[in-house]
Amino acid sequence: MIGIILTQLISVIAVTAAFSAYTLSTSLKEQVIAGLEAACKSYAQVLAFSEASENTNSDNLETNMHKDTGFHYTFFEGDTRKRSSIDGVIGTKANDAVITEVLKNGKSYESAKVDIKGESYYVAYEPVRIDNQIIGMAFVGKKNSEIAHIINTRINLTVAVSLLVMMLSMIASVIYVLRIVKAIKDNVDAVNVLAEGNLSIQLSDKTMRRTDELGTMSHSLLRMADKLKGVIGNASTTADNLKDSADSLSSAGQIISTTAENVSSAVDQVAIGATNQAQSLQDAVSNVERINDAIDLIGESTDQMNDLSESMQANSEISADALNELKTASSDTSEAIDDIVGLIGNTNTAVASISEAVQIIDSIAAQTNLLSLNASIEAARAGDAGKGFSVVANEIRTLADQSASAAKDIQEVMQTLTSDSTKTMDAAHMVQEAVQNQQLTIRRTIENVNVLIENIGESVELTSQIVKNASDSKEATHVFAETIQNLSAISEENAASSEETRSAMTELSETVNQLATKASELDTLSGGLEKEMAFFHA
Repeated sequence: MIGIILTQLISVIAVTAAFSAYTLSTSLKEQVIAGLEAACKSYAQVLAFSEASENTNSDNLETNMHKDTGFHYTFFEGDTRKRSSIDGVIGTKANDAVITEVLKNGKSYESAKVDIKGESYYVAYEPVRIDNQIIGMAFVGKKNSEIAHIINTRINLTVAVSLLVMMLSMIASVIYVLRIVKAIKDNVDAVNVLAEGNLSIQLSDKTMRRTDELGTMSHSLLRMADKLKGVIGNASTTADNLKDSADSLSSAGQIISTTAENVSSAVDQVAIGATNQAQSLQDAVSNVERINDAIDLIGESTDQMNDLSESMQANSEISADALNELKTASSDTSEAIDDIVGLIGNTNTAVASISEAVQIIDSIAAQTNLLSLNASIEAARAGDAGKGFSVVANEIRTLADQSASAAKDIQEVMQTLTSDSTKTMDAAHMVQEAVQNQQLTIRRTIENVNVLIENIGESVELTSQIVKNASDSKEATHVFAETIQNLSAISEENAASSEETRSAMTELSETVNQLATKASELDTLSGGLEKEMAFFHA
């Protein structure tokens, strides 16, 4: 088990370390490229500013930036290196691919492998623009050997940490597996003790305190031993009770035999009473027939009352349906008005939002106008160099004035729309209140009609019950008469059955004797059960 766990652990850590090294290498390369691109863009902006300002001293710019960042910087005037932190490259030209992409197309250029004086570099190029004219290129690069050294250092550190984690995990796994093996051995020993019939098993405290399946198994073994103790104790007690029950069953058989003889004597007396009962039942049949005639008269009257009640209920239900349809139509109208009120409210909210937006536009237009004025002043200070900027500032001022005028017109329209919407909202609220009053009146009318329908329904139900009870009574009298006649016949049959009962009691006596024999056999089986239970001991 230890070998399997160690093999799997080593495999997982090896794969993880290899994947981490690959991911780290890729990530560092991507970070270098991203850093070069960002640095090159910033360097291009600095160059544009320094070249545009003739009094700026930038002779040592690239060397200083190299010391601060570790990247190499080069300024190309056109396609020729003018300044650079790389020794011996000033005056050389860029390759054709860089010239085409950066100087001619005005785009960025990045590469992970560019040869400069026999040294491979990660590089990034950016065009340098002054007044939208490309005057040269900005170059930022770093030697591949330096990047490879950084990556290898990081990978070696990752592998070392992975090996350390692997060793610690192996040690922890071995200790954990040894504890599991010890717990398994304790449980196996306990099972072997149970197999020998000894229910007094013991397990170590460490195994009992485990919270995994082995700990659960140890607790289950102890519960099983306790359960077996209870079951075996109950089985022993049951065997004793079984023996006592067999003895009691034998005694009860003798009592039943004596009782059977007494029942035979009582059956003779029942036969005499059944003959007298048959005559009394014939007299009862005549009385039931007179009751049946009276029930027929009640049934005819209740049928007429039932027809009248059903007609009243049908008319009431038609009225209720009509009122419910009116209620539904009124509810639909109320919902439509509520929707209209909601839409008007939404319109008011939207108008308020538009007004706020227009105020913001007006504020922006004012600020823009102020900015254009400041720009005109600066352009005037710049003289001829600021004429183009002055034209742009005038156009911006014109647009700001137009925006302010349009914002004012929109605010006037919004005020008119808000006033009309408020009036519409007031009218909608008046209609809504009228519809609600109408719904209240309809609801009260429906409640009154429902009470009337309920009362009529109760009347119909009571009438139906009377009709049903009269019909049931009539049927009951017929059934009662038939039952009495059947009882008379049964009484006569009882007299004949008494003799058969006497014969059955004789057979019962014989059955009781057989039962006593089975009770003796049951006593023998209980003794065998006690011997089997003696195998287990606490």
